[in-house]
Parts: sequence; C-alpha cells; structure tokens
Amino acid sequence: MKHRILRYLFSLTFVATTFSLGGCIDTIDPSSTLTAQQVKNLTSSQQSLLNGIISYVIDFNSWGSSGYPTNDWGYPCQMFYREVLGADFPVYSSNYSYWPSVESGTETRFKAYYTYRYYYNFIATCNNLASVIDPATASETSKNYLGIALTYRAMAYLDIARQFEFKPTGIASLDDKATKDNIWGLTVPIVTEKTPDSEMRHNPRAPFYKMYRFILTDLDNAEKYLQGYVRSDKKMPDLSVVYGLKARLWLDMASRFDKSSSDLDKAIAAEDSTTITYDKLGIHTARECYEKARNYARLASTGYSPVTETEWLDPKTGFNTPNQAWMWCLGYSTREQIPYIYYTFTSSVTTETDWGLTRAYEAFRMIGSWLYGQIGQGDWRRYSWVSPDAAGTHDGYKQYDSLMIAGHKVQNSLLDEEEWKALPAYVNTKFRPAKGNRVDTYEGQFISLPLMRVEEMKFIDIECTAHLDGVAAGVAALKSFINDYRYTDGSYQAGNATTMDEFIKELLIQKRIEFWGEGLVYFDNKRLAQQIRRKDNTNYEPNAQINSKAGYVCPWLNYFILEYETHNNVACKPNPDTSGSLTVTNQ
Repeated sequence: MKHRILRYLFSLTFVATTFSLGGCIDTIDPSSTLTAQQVKNLTSSQQSLLNGIISYVIDFNSWGSSGYPTNDWGYPCQMFYREVLGADFPVYSSNYSYWPSVESGTETRFKAYYTYRYYYNFIATCNNLASVIDPATASETSKNYLGIALTYRAMAYLDIARQFEFKPTGIASLDDKATKDNIWGLTVPIVTEKTPDSEMRHNPRAPFYKMYRFILTDLDNAEKYLQGYVRSDKKMPDLSVVYGLKARLWLDMASRFDKSSSDLDKAIAAEDSTTITYDKLGIHTARECYEKARNYARLASTGYSPVTETEWLDPKTGFNTPNQAWMWCLGYSTREQIPYIYYTFTSSVTTETDWGLTRAYEAFRMIGSWLYGQIGQGDWRRYSWVSPDAAGTHDGYKQYDSLMIAGHKVQNSLLDEEEWKALPAYVNTKFRPAKGNRVDTYEGQFISLPLMRVEEMKFIDIECTAHLDGVAAGVAALKSFINDYRYTDGSYQAGNATTMDEFIKELLIQKRIEFWGEGLVYFDNKRLAQQIRRKDNTNYEPNAQINSKAGYVCPWLNYFILEYETHNNVACKPNPDTSGSLTVTNQ
C-alpha cells in the first residue's frame, strides 16, 4: 500500500513521496523542471520538507481511506493511547470513548496497527529531508534543518523501540511464545534515508543495543548541526531538546543495565561489532548511564523553570499554550488541521467545552481515584480534577470557580454553577480549550501540547541522584522540588521513603500526578516493570478493573506489530498478540 506523505506544492517543483511502512524506503522524484541536484540545493524545498515534518506531527488519518480515524489523529492520539494503557485515566462513560476494548484488555492489537503506521510515516518525513541535505556541503541553515529532522527521528525511534520491544509479562503463554520465537531484546526495523530497496523485505528488528547506538548517533549529529541555532517556535527542537532526548535515552539504558547484567554484557560485546557502524555507547556500567542521564537532564534544563500555579490553573491558557517550562511542543493553528472535530485531543480530554466527546457525550477522562487520594492538601495540582467531596455541590463550585493564588483571587472554571455541578467526581480540568473558548468548535481547538517539559528533566535528575548518591539524597531532592514548586505549605514528605523501592514508588506517584494526560508515564511503567493496578480505583468501569502481575510488564504495554509489516518484511518477527491475555475474568 502506498501513501502520499507530503502535501506541499512548491513554487518551482513538486516533491512526491511514497511509503510502505518499515518494509519500504521512500523515494523523492524531482519534477521535469529541475534536476535532483537543483532540488537538493533549494533552501525553499528543504524548508517545505521541514514543514512536512512539523505538519505530520498532528496529521489526521495517516492510514488513509481504509482507516478508522477515531484511532488516528496524530501524535496527540499516541499520547492519549499511552494514557489509556495505564491505571490513571478512567473514562466516565465508554459509550463514545472508542477505547473500551483496549481498557478491558480484550482487543489490544488493533490500535497498535495505527501506532506502527503513524510512526513509520513520521520517520519517512524525516528521511525525506535528510535525503536531500549533504552536511559536508550544506549551508548553516540547511544543517539546522537536518538537525531538526534527526531530532524528530530520534524521538520517533525512541518511542517505538520502547513500545514494541516485548518485555516479560508473567503470563506463561505469552512469555513462552516470545522465547520460542526468539524475540527478546528486539525493537523495530531501522529505516533511514540510506536504506536501499534491496533490504526492505529482509529488514529485521534491531536488537536493543543496536537501536540505542542508532538513536545516539542521530542525537550526536543533531547536536552538531544545531550548534548556535536559535529557534523562533518551540515546535522546532533546539539543543536543549537534543539534551532532553539524550537524558531519556540514557535513563532507559541505566534502568535496563541496572536490572540486567546480561543485557549490559550484550551491549558491551556489541561495541566492537563490525556490522554496527553507529556511534559507540562507550560505557561499561549502569552507573555511567545514570551519570550521563543526569548530566544531560541538567544541560537540558538550563534556561527553563517549572510551570507555576497561575500558569497551570489558568482557564484560558492552562496546558494549551507554551511557557517557560515547555521545551518542545506541537500545535494547531488552522481549520485544515482539524478535519473532524470529534477526533482530536481537545474533544477527547478537555472537559469544559460545549462540544466534543466529554461534556456532550459524557466520555469524560478522569484521574484514578487512588492516585487522586495521594495528592496532598497542600498541593495546588489537586484543582486539576474535581474532588469527590466537592462534586455536585454549591460549596464545591464556589471552591473551584475561583482560587486564591499568591494572595490574589483568580478565575479557575469556565463553567457556570449548574454546568460545574453536573461534572462527575475526578473529572479533569487540566487541559483547557484554546483561549478559554469553549463554544467555537475550531477556535477552541487551536491548542499546543507539550512534547517535553523541564519538569521531566528534573524528575530524571532526581531519580538518577537516588541511584548515584543514595536514597536519602534522592528523597531530599524530591522533597525540595515538590515543596518548592507544587505545595503551598511545605508539607510534602516523599512518603518517608528509606529504601530504593519506596523511593521509586513515591517518585512515580508524583510523576503520575505531574504528567497526567501527557503520555509520558507509560514509558516509566514499562521501563521499571511497574504493576498496573486499576482495582485500587473506584472509578474504572467494571470490565477495566484489572491488575497486571507484580514485578512484570503489563502485557498490553507490549505493542503488536501488524501483519502487513511481517508479511512484506519477512525478517520482521511479530510479538505475541496480548489480546485477551489479561482481563477481569482471567487475571
């Protein structure tokens, strides 16, 4: 199947691309007007290809006419999907949520089809730009474009390498099949602008150590090409974002090698492989990885500061507008970017609009009741969700309608009293419609969403500190951050953690609160084999009240690779299908 990726008419040339997942490389055909070399040398052409990358982040219906767009609304949909897979994102009514089969564990393969397709289409847009820029002869502007493309490509591969690598689930039928099929440690096929067509039908999934080195190479090159680059828009990554991605990458390696000495040995042994030409990792211990993760997190944080209480709770700009904490973002600005109003992040998550799937159809997204119970009284983030004690009451409305922040009374709710009192307990108001516009079905959707915030870097720093300097140092750093930036009364005690397990549990509680709805904690759950515990919550629907096995990765965190890829790329081994392996009836 072929898909047109770019939809840009250049003034002098039309560039067309064709794509067929990880099993087929893109080709760029210059028009009869210009030669291929002339196209390469046109900065305007390169800029159009760069715009293609930025536009594809929010691309709608990447599958095409045969797809199902409720599952296919760009990177925000992938963020949403990762939240659904966790234990903190229940829906009030699943009648119009379009995700009940995933939440119940009965059908976990279908949605992943779109993930695989979306990401490889996304990677193709990055490869398109990389294919027309030779860094040896390129201008500084062109090198900047290349650095941006490589940064986006690194993010894409880092995401899917972690999503599609199959990790032990504790369910014998799945784990035994993974052993039989010899897929442990395999990520996804690597496709770049240099991958020849002859390799496409025999492009195996890269082992984790090769993928780490490939991503590191892209980031090393991006770091080189973005030196001195000053961006005008946070949709364009700069050096801070490269450092942030390196922090994510090194933390993933640190956790893996800390847990598995055999994986560390494999990575070290592969350093001298003549078949892997990417940059070497250059490490011999998990500790070195923690050191690198902390160092890059600190480099990435330079010049940023956390979201303030006023910014977080602002009814017009709360989590829809870039600020000094946002390092990288996506954004919508035109009606053409929103072909269908219901299949969007705003429709699916934002509570206060008059349209969409939330207030119109009661597909409200809530915080898990257990997690809400972990939010301290001094934590102002609690006002991002409707307290069960306040829901449906006049006093509750008065409490949430306006707040005292730094001695000033400020508006918090976009709803009148009767509208607010109709909201169920635990419903979120974290993500606001653009400019607080709850009426216009398009204007209210011209939002931005964070792809990376400085708070993530702070949490990486804190986690690494616990491993490098001891649990007490990690606890002190966590208490300092939360009390300085999230509590108004300094009462946070980090659960009085004294062991690494206790510290990690408390750290993740704070990350789950902090990044609710942003699609980040999925990676922590998989990286640290955290149990998904929905039975602790009172507000998950009965068919989603599932706990995964302690000490293992929840099976549905292991994404399924669609048959189209494995049929056309015979070297790509599929993952076991986790559908039905963990439900309310067989947990």
